[in-house]
Amino acid sequence: MDVAVWLHSLGMERYEPVFRENAIDADVLRDLTADDLKELGIASVGHRRKLLDALTELRAQTGPRHSAASPGEAKGERRQVAVLFADLCGFTRMSREVDAEEVLAVLDRYFEQVDRTVEQHGGHVDKHVGDCVMAVFGAPVSHGNDVERAVRSALAIRDGMPDLSRALGRPVCVHIGIAGGEVVASGTGGATHREYTVTGDTVNLASRLTDAAEPGKILISESVRRPLADRLDCVEGGALSVKGFAEAVTAWCVAGLRRSRPGRPFVGRHHEMRQFRSVLQSCRDTGGGRTVLLRGEAGIGKTRLVEEFVREARESGFLSHTGLVLDFGASTGRGAIQSLVRGLLAADGSTDEAASATDVEHALASGLIDAGDTLFLEDLVDLPMGFEDRAVYEAMDNEMRVRGRRNALTRLVQRASRQQPRVLVVEDIHWSDESTLRDLAGLSETTAGCPAVLVLTVRTHGDSSEEPWRVATGEPYSLIDLGPLSAGDAHAMARSFPGAQAGLAGRCIERAAGNPLFLEQLLNDAQDGEGTGVPGSVRSLVQARLDRLDPADKTVLQAASVLGQLFEKEAVDFLVDGGGADADAGVALEPLVIGLLLRRQGTGFIFHHALIRDAIYDGLLKSRRRDLHRRAAQWYGERDLVLRAEHLDRAGEPGAALAYCEAARSQASGHRHEAALRLVERGLDLADQRSDRAALECLRGSVLHDLGDMKSALHAFESALEYATTDAERCRAWIGRATVKRIIDDLDGAWADLDYAAAASQGLLREEARIHFLRGNLCFPRGDIDGCVREHGRSLALARDACDPEQEAAALGGLGDGEYMRGRMISAHAAFSRCIELCQCHGFGRIEVANLPMRAITTWFTGEAASALDAALASVAAAQKVGHPRALAVAHHAAWHCLHDRAEWDRAWEHVAPALQCARELKSRRFEGEALAFRAELHRVAGRSREARADIEAALSISRETGMNYLGPAYLGVLARTTDDPVVFAQALAEGEALLAAGAVSHNHFLFRRDAIDACIDRKRWDAAAHHAAALEDYARREPSPFSGFFVARARALVSYGTGNRDPASLKELQRLRQEGSSLGFIYALQAIEAALSGEAR
Repeated sequence: MDVAVWLHSLGMERYEPVFRENAIDADVLRDLTADDLKELGIASVGHRRKLLDALTELRAQTGPRHSAASPGEAKGERRQVAVLFADLCGFTRMSREVDAEEVLAVLDRYFEQVDRTVEQHGGHVDKHVGDCVMAVFGAPVSHGNDVERAVRSALAIRDGMPDLSRALGRPVCVHIGIAGGEVVASGTGGATHREYTVTGDTVNLASRLTDAAEPGKILISESVRRPLADRLDCVEGGALSVKGFAEAVTAWCVAGLRRSRPGRPFVGRHHEMRQFRSVLQSCRDTGGGRTVLLRGEAGIGKTRLVEEFVREARESGFLSHTGLVLDFGASTGRGAIQSLVRGLLAADGSTDEAASATDVEHALASGLIDAGDTLFLEDLVDLPMGFEDRAVYEAMDNEMRVRGRRNALTRLVQRASRQQPRVLVVEDIHWSDESTLRDLAGLSETTAGCPAVLVLTVRTHGDSSEEPWRVATGEPYSLIDLGPLSAGDAHAMARSFPGAQAGLAGRCIERAAGNPLFLEQLLNDAQDGEGTGVPGSVRSLVQARLDRLDPADKTVLQAASVLGQLFEKEAVDFLVDGGGADADAGVALEPLVIGLLLRRQGTGFIFHHALIRDAIYDGLLKSRRRDLHRRAAQWYGERDLVLRAEHLDRAGEPGAALAYCEAARSQASGHRHEAALRLVERGLDLADQRSDRAALECLRGSVLHDLGDMKSALHAFESALEYATTDAERCRAWIGRATVKRIIDDLDGAWADLDYAAAASQGLLREEARIHFLRGNLCFPRGDIDGCVREHGRSLALARDACDPEQEAAALGGLGDGEYMRGRMISAHAAFSRCIELCQCHGFGRIEVANLPMRAITTWFTGEAASALDAALASVAAAQKVGHPRALAVAHHAAWHCLHDRAEWDRAWEHVAPALQCARELKSRRFEGEALAFRAELHRVAGRSREARADIEAALSISRETGMNYLGPAYLGVLARTTDDPVVFAQALAEGEALLAAGAVSHNHFLFRRDAIDACIDRKRWDAAAHHAAALEDYARREPSPFSGFFVARARALVSYGTGNRDPASLKELQRLRQEGSSLGFIYALQAIEAALSGEAR
């Protein structure tokens, strides 16, 4: 600014030569005091007063050097300040006893002296009220030690009263009150008059302390005493009942300030380094690592010590990788574990997607990871998956995905550390969620067995038994409790700062009291600070540093603080400039990086310390916070639904509850069920509309269902029903209840809920499709096969009308089940095939995997044993890959049938044990019986009759326990072939026929009749064999298949041959069947034909 212009604007141009001769430029001008003006020869009190007022306004305007806004126009903010009231004693009596003109003269001299004292100590005179001066230290400009300045100012005011009394010729005395804390500082007033002031409880308390102070006394609040406790001469002044405060306030009477007492002994850093070196040495010597837990309060220097650890490790031949747990603002792929994985895969720790994809490929080629790990690592490093990979990942259950990610991380750490020892650092684990803590526990276990050291940092908690590190570290660990810096260490740290002069460094070290963060900031800018939720001195320190910034930089930091500790340049652009074409917040960030307020982190930025971000955030007015959070929510929009919801939450927006619902749904669709559940719970905390609660409870039920917690899922759907106010909401809740009840075998309850849902589903096509699908599923165990097909057919039509491909695929699978139950294997195969094609087209991996085995089985029934075997083996691989045990069991069944008919006995055996294992893992007695029957048949084929009988009898025992209609007749057919006892043979066939007549699952008609035919042919019971062939033909008449056609024709040809028919037509039929059977893949069935043809040849 031009000093001459400024003087002219005040009508003080006469002093322009004096200012010029004394080199008073713009920088010097703003720091002039009343004494300086006297030395410049400005004798007029009025002129000095006018210049001092203008200088006060100038300092506020420039905020402190750059802003052009006047104090009255300043943006409101929350600031940590000390408020001082200095009130003349006996003024009312003096007003009555002395002429008004004399009273005014006293006030002028009093105000002049007190105002000057306040300004000399860096305070701001807020206002004069009657005979009282209100002054603020820390607004509009903070100096970092504002509390101390306020106390020193009060002492100077008190000590100056005797001189003032002598000058006035009458006794003058003051009583003073000082309170420290948060205020709202802003311009206030109307359009014609605005002034800068502060408001809040701190102002009220300072005024009450002044009222309570006796003449000549200074009363301070506890928040003023605490940071100066070792330097204040003070006594407790008792508890005051103050209006607006729930509890009595402790006041302290100040006599003076003294030098700081010697500090208590602090823990140094040399011991910690020795501990860490010993861990590194042990890791190198033994090849086994260890977990090191670094614990200390906020700002005590954990991060700085970790940097030293990393440097030491690198010099010892270790590679290091770092992750940071964030309490807020972490977008997808930025978690601690993800950061470690990116670092392990890429030496430069790149977060670029292309680079990460290349790194994964390189890691696979170099043997750092297995092929099966790539899918999980892609998820961990947030790489977009290919269509096929996404479908497979979608098909996995949550447990499989979690286990896969942790196993992949374990192998990566083990193999990487064996290439070169590693140090893995995870900072701020006190912010960790349960999932991250479990991951850290796994890492701790992994590093114990390989040359890797895991370093964790955590803040000290009040109750050590509740500290997260006790949860995270399952293996033995080394605990390092970090205390304040010793004086020697503090001086060594100060010497590392360029330009830190001995005097300045000493003052900073004294004020920092061993806290490295405080000292770092003091040495950077000779300031300190405090705030809500942040150590008091830290906030004032940060506040002071902000006051020295260009206003644009300060605005950028304030906006960034709303985004969280980690943020992207583009997001700050949007918050500051609305995302306009000229937005360029990145330019403003560079000086903040240089000034150690920010640092780069990948493609974004991170606050140099979490406390800096917290202090800046605390300084925002609630209204401005809400506005910035609203803008942040707008920015994240579809980019990150979770952060959008969190920002709407912090903005206090009524739409936050449903935003959490949308975010949770997106997490659930990505199979992050635990994260989805947390988001739903937060949404429920906020929701005050019944419709919102109904939607959230329905989603909670679905997530709990997917996690396998059926009891809690049912409770959630019941809560949704209670909150529902519309038919649509009630319909969805009833559907949810029915879904759970079907799984817990409350079939009647599920059917009743679906009836209620149907009554409320008018015009809801998706819900109607779901209702009919679930009804079809309920028809299946009831044995209502026609109902099953009918309901799934309706579901299919409605799903298509609703353009819902996922429900369409599910309905096709259900339709396939229904046709299978009716024995229409060709129709079933067509439905399963269409289902799988749709799944592959849209990536519905889990539906696809569930239906792949059934397509294989129906392919076999349609007479394509070779392609059926390929399909069965593919379904085994798919089910294994995604961890679908039920699909895996059925896939092994399908493979066994194909290999049995192809007479590949050794390969068939390979599927018996896995099928039995799946059954037992599923606790499925029905599947266990099926696997035992497979084993019995293979024993029979191998001539081990005793083992065969034992297994088939065990299978039958299970079937009689669980229901003979599932596979009982098929087991009886195997028994008829196995037994040597004619009575058992006859009883088995008779019981099997009776069960078929009573209504058994369709596959029994094919399997029992096939084995009954062979059992009768083995015993030369030709009429009985012909009877079973006719029965099979009759059952398959509705939809004949190559399977039924072949075995009926084969039975008749062998019966004809066995009863003595040797005419050419009979032999020609046997030859035709040999060719057909070979083509269909029914190799085992050809043995009897080959025997007949061989006998004829002899």
